[in-house]
Amino acid sequence: MPITVAFIDSARCNYNMLTLQSTFIDRGIAVLQLPASQPVLGELQLGESAIKHAPQIKLSNGQSCVPQHYLLYSHCRASVEKIVLDIEYSDNYPIFVAKDKGGVYLQIGIIGVDNYPGKDSTLASKLVYGRKWRVEQVLPTSEVIQTVFLALKTAREHEVRERFSICRDDKTTTPFNNHHDLPVLARLAKLLKQMPAKNCRQTELQDALAQLRYDHAKLHLLELQQRSNSSWLLDISIVPTAATQLVELVQKNDPVIVSILLPTLSANQLYYQLMDSFIKLSEQHIENNFSYRGFKRFCRDIDVLKISDLSLQLRQKPAPTEQLFIKNFQQANYSTDKTRVPSMAKGALRDKILRSLEKFPELQGEILISRKDQVF
Repeated sequence: MPITVAFIDSARCNYNMLTLQSTFIDRGIAVLQLPASQPVLGELQLGESAIKHAPQIKLSNGQSCVPQHYLLYSHCRASVEKIVLDIEYSDNYPIFVAKDKGGVYLQIGIIGVDNYPGKDSTLASKLVYGRKWRVEQVLPTSEVIQTVFLALKTAREHEVRERFSICRDDKTTTPFNNHHDLPVLARLAKLLKQMPAKNCRQTELQDALAQLRYDHAKLHLLELQQRSNSSWLLDISIVPTAATQLVELVQKNDPVIVSILLPTLSANQLYYQLMDSFIKLSEQHIENNFSYRGFKRFCRDIDVLKISDLSLQLRQKPAPTEQLFIKNFQQANYSTDKTRVPSMAKGALRDKILRSLEKFPELQGEILISRKDQVF
């Protein structure tokens, strides 16, 4: 089926920013004017403004910046699109930005062969869509980027779960997919609980692996070893076939090998641990290839201690002499936090939450009961 593309002009971000600045000017929030003589690291982006009197933080390399927690955000579709334009991951997972009555949202597309092909299905690629991820107007730019990262992980995990199959009685099932009827499963909980089982023999585990496929790849037990704490360590190779598509399984010449630790030597435990390993492989692929402006923030080549050191520099407390900024900073944080308080409708769910919160007598924060009543 051909894809119809429509072009809609919806760039109103500059107007939103002017309105926001006008609204908050009395609270000490305005666009930051940086001295041109100082080397500044980066500049404000569309949808960002700075708290009035916000100081620049001087870093150990001599550069200065205004950290994100000193900024105010008013994101719109145009500003979110601009952020997404700087994100790279995979052509098979396009990142959409759209808007409806609920506001701006992100959505991941998935391009690939149908995971549940029918008899007359072709091998042509198909575009499907994941869930909508709402982007709050006040969400920091870094959190928008991380929302894209999380949306990609979730979309890819959905695919991974559908590609782990068990062949039984000449039929194929995907027990870890996300489409099972949970209300029905809950009613049948007693029937689904596994009975206590004795440890399997190695040949029984090999038979269990022979029934499994992961994206059409075959699984082979390479080594089995019992540890000193009575747990079992298994090395399993994932051997791709011509039908295997997941790039993390086919990008190397040699099969991928996963090491699995089982508390008991049971096939059921093996299935769960394999699923965890497949998800981890998927997440590692995203971590190694997801980038924002060329920077792979989640790649494990990034030095943790250097990130920690930079965080300490950026999170310096304002000097006591900067009282004007401190007051504006506190007011801005309060205004932002207040937008995130959900308004609870009267009913059983509200009553359940309130009963639960009674267990925390020293709890601070705000709960919006109605437009008139608030509980602190």
